[in-house]
This record gives sequence, C-alpha cells and structure tokens, in this order.
Amino acid sequence: MDNILNFPTSTHVDRLVPKTAFYKHLEINTRLKTRFVEDVERIQWLYKLTPSTMNVDEGKAVHEIVVFLVTLKVKDTPDDVFLAIDRLMPRHVVFVLQYVNRGRLLLNYKEWTDVDKTRFNILKTFHTEWMPQANVKLKLIGSSLDNIYEAFAGQISGFGTTNATDTKQIMALQDELARKRRVAEALQKRVRNERQFAKQMELNNEVRALKRDIANLDEELKNIGKQLRNKMYG
Repeated sequence: MDNILNFPTSTHVDRLVPKTAFYKHLEINTRLKTRFVEDVERIQWLYKLTPSTMNVDEGKAVHEIVVFLVTLKVKDTPDDVFLAIDRLMPRHVVFVLQYVNRGRLLLNYKEWTDVDKTRFNILKTFHTEWMPQANVKLKLIGSSLDNIYEAFAGQISGFGTTNATDTKQIMALQDELARKRRVAEALQKRVRNERQFAKQMELNNEVRALKRDIANLDEELKNIGKQLRNKMYG
C-alpha cells in the first residue's frame, strides 16, 4: 500500500471499492449520476480509524473515521459527488482526491441529527487547494476520535481549529460575512439605478453601514485566526 498520509499500519485497509457499491444506491439526478460514473476512475478504502486500530478513546460523536482515495478522470468533479457518497455512510469520512500527480483533501463536516445516531446533517464541505501529491498531509491530533475528527476539519478547512465550538463560530462568521457582502452588492446596484438623489443618499448610508460591519467581521475572523495560530505554535 502507498501510505499517502503516513498513518499507522494498524489503520491500513487498502481495498478497492466498486463504484457501483455507491452509485447504485444513490437517489440522485441523472446529471450527478453521470458525473459520478464518468468523472471517478476508482475508489480505494485506505484507512479505518477506530479505537481497535489506534490507541485512542471512543468518541462521543465519532466512532469511526474512514479515509477513501478517489482517483479522478476530471479535475473539476463537483463536490456534490462526494456529498452523495458521504450521505450513504453511517460514519465520518475523509476523501483524498487524486488527479494525475495532484491531490487535495475533502471533508464534509457533519453531525448527527438524532439521538439514535442514524442520520447525519452535513454542515459544510471543506477542502484544501490542489497541490503536488507528495504535499498532501494530514496530522493525527488528539486522544479520542472526536478530537481527531475535529483536528482533521481544522486542517482541511484551514481554520486551524481543534474543536467544534471554534469551527462552528468561524463558519457562522463566514456565513454572516458572505450574506452582508451580497446585501451590500445588491444595494450598490440599486444606488446606480436610483434616479432620486435623496434615495441615493439613503441607500449609500446603508451601504456604508454594511461596509463597516463587513470590516468588523473581517477583523474578528483575522483575530480568531491569529489566536488559533498562537495556540497551535505557542
């Protein structure tokens, strides 16, 4: 096995999984199923992270993490393909995507929606940029599967987080920032099309207020990032 992530040998699976094992069960539209069949060359189960394969504690939310290597025929395969796979999996998943000699990591950040842990809600898709395959790295950080999964999310998202609270805080701030930018853009368009001077001034005041909010959110995100980097590197 090509130990891409340098994980312990006890976690190795190294098993090809037929594509049909996934897409024949997918309730997806024809376009997405076609992309799955035509864009994905093969899927290899690389690693299985559990208390029995590693010297770590069982997580409260995370009981098993599987890592798949997905070799692609098309570099711009939509994230929806990996969402579709992940929704079938009753466990937490990390994807190592490979196209020619380039690679990237993808993780659909998810949590259980019910106390019986039968269904997941996928909150957001995180992925790294494409890079030389030799540069694809993922560190095992933490003493439980919960810790390891959250650290994976922090690495792949680029947040540098190691817990759900920090990750969700950054996600909420990013969502609010994106929303305010959309509103500001729409207001600026209205200003350009508005003929009444008084209304233009009113809209401009709203835009300026939004830009102040956007600047504050940007600054808050930068400060959080700085704090996390300081915590990580001491």
